[in-house]
Amino acid sequence: MKEYECPAVPDNLRPVLAVAAEELIASGTETPLRQRFFVVLEELFNNVALHAYKDQLEAGTVRLAIKASQDYVELTVMDQGPPFDLTTYDDANRLQRLENFQPGGAGIFLVKTLSSALAYRRENGWNIVTSVMELPPGEA
Repeated sequence: MKEYECPAVPDNLRPVLAVAAEELIASGTETPLRQRFFVVLEELFNNVALHAYKDQLEAGTVRLAIKASQDYVELTVMDQGPPFDLTTYDDANRLQRLENFQPGGAGIFLVKTLSSALAYRRENGWNIVTSVMELPPGEA
């Protein structure tokens, strides 16, 4: 398992992606799963960087934990922003409302769509989001 912590600012996305790439490559993760993972990681990281600490003068912290194998990746993203359970965010009709499409919320939709399982919990002042991505049979 790889753990990483940094200030939650958009400029740190690139180093976060580099650390994650090293871990996934070292774990032998299949390319289609890596592609899915990077979209989920970018969306979750940007949500924290842009929204979790927006009312604070200084950037807060984001913590990441990555467990990977050839056909499985588990990503945990933690922040100390206000409680926000993305699993209950109502985006069920997002694609049916394209004529009234509004910016925002697409990242959560992507995370939900690309994750095999998605969980949220609040613990000791931390938002903890865990996304599990599995390679479907025959997709390698």
